[in-house]
Amino acid sequence: MPLTVRATLCEIRDDLHALRKTVAARGQIETIQAIDALIGVAESEAVRAIRRIDLGA
Repeated sequence: MPLTVRATLCEIRDDLHALRKTVAARGQIETIQAIDALIGVAESEAVRAIRRIDLGA
């Protein structure tokens, strides 16, 4: 199960980065800022979740 959760978290992160690239190519600055905020939250939550998985919680 942990590998599936990790893979899902990484996929979400990667998808957000891909979305950011697409939006950046269109020059939509406000949307880029919103995506950057989402990426920050997603990465922070992913790190926390992976730590909990590693600790067996």
